[in-house]
Amino acid sequence: MTSYRRSPRHPLAATAALVLLGFGALPASAQPAPDGQDPMRRYQELGAQAAKADEDLQESQDRLKTRETERDQATAALGRADGDLTQAQSSIDRFRPQVEVIARSAMSGEQLGNAVLLLDSGSRQEFLDRSSALSVLADEKAKALNGLRDALGKAQTARATAADARETAQLAANDATVALEQVRTRKKDLDDQIAKVRQALGELPAADKAKLGKVQDKGSYLGPPGAANDALQAALSKRGSQYEWGATGPSEFDCSGLTSWAYKQAGISLPRTSRQQYTVGKAVPLDALVPGDLVFYDDGTGNPGAIHHVGMYVGSGKMVDAPTEGQLVDVRSVKGDGHLMGARRVVG
Repeated sequence: MTSYRRSPRHPLAATAALVLLGFGALPASAQPAPDGQDPMRRYQELGAQAAKADEDLQESQDRLKTRETERDQATAALGRADGDLTQAQSSIDRFRPQVEVIARSAMSGEQLGNAVLLLDSGSRQEFLDRSSALSVLADEKAKALNGLRDALGKAQTARATAADARETAQLAANDATVALEQVRTRKKDLDDQIAKVRQALGELPAADKAKLGKVQDKGSYLGPPGAANDALQAALSKRGSQYEWGATGPSEFDCSGLTSWAYKQAGISLPRTSRQQYTVGKAVPLDALVPGDLVFYDDGTGNPGAIHHVGMYVGSGKMVDAPTEGQLVDVRSVKGDGHLMGARRVVG
């Protein structure tokens, strides 16, 4: 996965890592934006929009990869079918002259019946010799006729297979082209969204930016013994790490980059994006969370397809996560933006 670097600021596709998060009481220095909206709130909302665009882009990138694989497989199948057709045609060319000779001989009456030739033999040995020769000739004719028949059948099958493979390859190529265009469109959308986030971040009062740039919770948290606690401690050890688009550690992270990195330290592999991670393990009621569980946020619709953020529950109504650009990995309220829509237990 290509990471978005801060310099130059032209992000490539990556996994979403933002969400509207609770930051507690804002400093009194926070002033309303020119349009009347609180600057921090605007920054948070733009972050969530960029997060969704990032997840959409990642999905389209995955789709493109799948379509390109299908295209390559179809092209390879077409090559094999064309090769089979060429081989079958070569066999036809080899057997056809022999069969044509047999056909001309039969039409001109040059070959006498086996019985006539045998009756015309002058001795027992001659009879045996002619009988053996006729048998060899019959075998050769049968071999030629059967060979041509098989070659023609294989050629017919190969033509049909090649035609299907050619159509499949063309459709796969078309799908790949469409998927590529979708990636380009969604990348542009993400670039625009990130630019807005950065602008909103730059417009925050200095006191707000200073608070966002400091670890607020240095407490200790424990999970159930085993991989969940190992992952939890790994995530907590990264408090203070910078957020970076598409980063998967070990010094910078996006949201799903942090959770996947943490569980990797515990020997467990997670999918790359927050939407994909929502399919891992088993669902957990929000009133039964234990440390190490993954918590997911959407746009308020309850639709898994709208998930744009993931954090790791640490207990006491809190989570550790990588929120968005301008903030650090830290422990925050699991309430987030109020759009906590589900949780998954990876192990246990």
